[in-house]
Amino acid sequence: MNKFEKFLLAGFLLVALLFAESLLSVQPYQGNIPDPVQINLVEPETITVKGKNGEVELSLLAEYSVAGVIKSKKKYSSDYPSQVSVYDFALAWGDLNMKEIDKHIKYSQSGRWYRYLFPYDSPVSGQYIANHSANVHLIHKNEEILKKLKRSRKNHYVRLEGYLVSVNFQNGPWRSSLSRTDTGNGACEIMYVTNVKIIN
Repeated sequence: MNKFEKFLLAGFLLVALLFAESLLSVQPYQGNIPDPVQINLVEPETITVKGKNGEVELSLLAEYSVAGVIKSKKKYSSDYPSQVSVYDFALAWGDLNMKEIDKHIKYSQSGRWYRYLFPYDSPVSGQYIANHSANVHLIHKNEEILKKLKRSRKNHYVRLEGYLVSVNFQNGPWRSSLSRTDTGNGACEIMYVTNVKIIN
C-alpha cells in the first residue's frame, strides 16, 4: 500500500469514526412539548397479541398519542409483564426539557417504577414533574415496532401512537392509568404501541 492509499484509508476511517460518534451522541431536545392526547373509547375493544408464553388478551381503553423525551429506558425480560412488555420509557414533556429546568431533575427506573429527584430550589414543583412525565410500559404491535423501541435511547425525542390498555393476564388484569395527574401504584401508562417516530 502506497502513501496515497494509506492517506485515503486514514481519511475514510476518520470519517467513519466521526459518523459513529454522531450516532451515539444525541443532543437533548430543549423545547416545550404539548401534553399527550387521549380519547377514551366508549366501548373498549378486545384484541389478542402474541406473548412469549402464548396469546394474551388486551382491552383497548383509549386512543393515545404521546410525544416526549426519553429520560430513562429500562428493558425487562424476567418479570411477569415482560411476556408482552419488554421496555419501559420514562418520558418528559411540557417544559421539563428546557435546559434550565432539566439540569435540576434526575430520573431512574427499576422494578417497573420510575423515580425523579429534584432539589428544593428547582424551578418547577414536584407536582409539575408528576403531571408532565410518565413511566410508560410499552407493548409492541409487531417486530418492526419492537426494533424501533430497541433503537430508541435516552435523550431521543419520540412520538408514540397507539392505545392505553388493560392486559388481561391469567393471574389478573394489569390496567393502565387513564390520568396524567395520578401518582404512586397504578399511575403508570400501559401502552399498546402501533407507531413509533424518533423526531430528532
